[in-house]
Amino acid sequence: MPSDTPQTLQWFFACPQFIEPLLADELTTLGAEQVKIGHAGVGATGDLRFGYSVMLWSRLASRATLQLAQGFGKDQTELKDLLSSIPWHQHIRPDGTLKVRFFGRNDDIHNTQFGAQWVKDQIGDHFLAREGIRPSVSDNPDVVILVNLHKGNASVGLELNQQGLHVHGYLDPDEHQPIRENLAAAILIRAGWPAMLGSDTEHLSLFDPQCTSSALLIEGALMALDIAPGLLRGRTIANRWLGHDATLWETLRDEARQRQQTGLSNTSRYTFSAAGNPAALLNLRTDWQAANLPESLLLPAPLAGEGLGMGGTNETAALAITHLPFDETITKVALQPSYAALGQHLASLPQGFRAAIFTDAQAPVALTNLFYSKEYRLLNGETECKVYTFDKLEQKARAANLFVEDLANRINKNLRKLKPFIKRGDSNAYRVYDADIPEYAIAVDRYADWLHVQEYAPPKTIDEKTAQQRLEQALMTLPEALAVAPDHIVLKQRKQQKGKSQYEKQGRAEQALTITEHGVRLKVNLTDYLDTGLFLDHRPMRYWMQQHAKGKSVLNLFCYTGTVSVHAAVGGASRVDSVDMSATYLDWAEDNFALNHLRSEPYKYRFIQANAVEWLRKCNSRYDLIFLDPPTFSNSKRMDDVFDVQRDHVELIRNCMKALNVDGTLVFSNNFRKFKLDPQIEAAYEVQDYRMPSLPEDFQRDPKIHGCWLIRFKQLA
Repeated sequence: MPSDTPQTLQWFFACPQFIEPLLADELTTLGAEQVKIGHAGVGATGDLRFGYSVMLWSRLASRATLQLAQGFGKDQTELKDLLSSIPWHQHIRPDGTLKVRFFGRNDDIHNTQFGAQWVKDQIGDHFLAREGIRPSVSDNPDVVILVNLHKGNASVGLELNQQGLHVHGYLDPDEHQPIRENLAAAILIRAGWPAMLGSDTEHLSLFDPQCTSSALLIEGALMALDIAPGLLRGRTIANRWLGHDATLWETLRDEARQRQQTGLSNTSRYTFSAAGNPAALLNLRTDWQAANLPESLLLPAPLAGEGLGMGGTNETAALAITHLPFDETITKVALQPSYAALGQHLASLPQGFRAAIFTDAQAPVALTNLFYSKEYRLLNGETECKVYTFDKLEQKARAANLFVEDLANRINKNLRKLKPFIKRGDSNAYRVYDADIPEYAIAVDRYADWLHVQEYAPPKTIDEKTAQQRLEQALMTLPEALAVAPDHIVLKQRKQQKGKSQYEKQGRAEQALTITEHGVRLKVNLTDYLDTGLFLDHRPMRYWMQQHAKGKSVLNLFCYTGTVSVHAAVGGASRVDSVDMSATYLDWAEDNFALNHLRSEPYKYRFIQANAVEWLRKCNSRYDLIFLDPPTFSNSKRMDDVFDVQRDHVELIRNCMKALNVDGTLVFSNNFRKFKLDPQIEAAYEVQDYRMPSLPEDFQRDPKIHGCWLIRFKQLA
């Protein structure tokens, strides 16, 4: 494809989702004859000079594909015809190398790996018939062939970028980056930085007030100084493609170098600065040097009241732009201080500043107390984010008051009722609030100096926005009402669970602490699972086991984290067997024993990994005390059958009684609110309804939280 005979070609330039309109504008500026916005990319027509210009200058594209053919591809026959229509010898040497990237499926091809292999074979057969030799596959190929199938249609193209176009040459590709280069460029465009560059303002300043990524400032500098990303990238073009025009490519690179020199001669117009932790600022300086940008342009952060650059004249404009990290496991009340501080910082900047914040779409930007002008959707990886722009940095006259006095009063009322319990020091883990006010449908449990907050799913009659606002109000009220630090609140959403999902991991990193209960130390985990490892409503029965276990053999079925077992062991049990299907929870149970200096002795404290139902059927041992607290429902893959406590409790209890000594006691409980004990059990055994005695002070509001019965053999008259 010689450069002196321009030929209109079909191109597709990939980019992150929601950047497509910006990329379409960029392609038009770079000379596209036509553009068509697609999903995660833009189609365009233009000659080879245009395609090369995009690969050299695009700040937004991720990949560049030269489309070779488009047509039908609903099965192998149609796709083979399409592949055969392509003059492969114009693109690949017979002894060259290739790689096939295959996406989609059709009637015959259901696997992308098979599809890539099949396409490679078709191209190989083309060369074998024509030249007697075929290209080979390589991880460093001469060309990358891209095949896409969608709804019976197919497209075949060459990916002409040798390295991802989002790589602009200054970030370490082996390190995780908070923001990719092309995403940073899109954020700057949405923030209005290029428009500011195009103005006749005498001096421009770009400032990152809490630098977490070098990309924002560096991309801003590359735009300002008219530096092409392709000049920084080590490898851009697939130069072993037979259609490659090396002369054209070098001509365009020379032109880009000339523009770079012109841009660097105008550095006095700009200043760039950042604030943040020392490590982030060190990374910024390192990356700044890797981009070969003048070190004199990177200045200390401006202070409130200082002028901007050229003496703070009216001919000065500035943009404060930052990436605000967000962790959904951290409650909004814990984020309020840092967000408010950012808002105050931005509002204190000199006159002439505008601002933009890039963050997760769920981040509570309103806590900055700033009025944003516009918001734009973007994706950071797979996370939906937004760019908020602030044309004026003015804080709201009065920050939103999210403190709910009624909720605080109700919590104080509950604490007054619990005062005797708290004063006794029975436990430092207890419930302080449980949806007492319907509008604030949360359960709040205190674990030492932490709060574990569980949100109940709101009724369908309450819209999502209202429910979210009420949750935020509650979270803002709890620190003051309960005298806890805002960052010591863990929030989870409670929904109806099935099977073992109530025990599955929910969080990311373990947050474990130790609480005390009737002299026993227990490990809880507030973040990693829906439940914490301790069922607070069973506190009285754990203590009952401790009081009645001395010298007795104890069996704890469905033992979970072994809290009942520990209480029994502390109470002087002669033997304790703990049975559960989960190795994770048995390990947790052993941790609880170790916390109480209960050393595992042969046959004294056993931790048995097994399906409790099946294990009980085969049990030949006898016990003085059995604690049975089965799940309401379980369909674990490790069980041969589905367990339903209402349906299966008769057989389960009878099997327990077979393992119980004649003068022993079975403690049976469960949390199924509609549970009814089968009359067969009451007829066969002595049954003591123990629901009210088993209800702790902090759960008096909800007597149906669990059921509990003491079951013994009937004594002969």
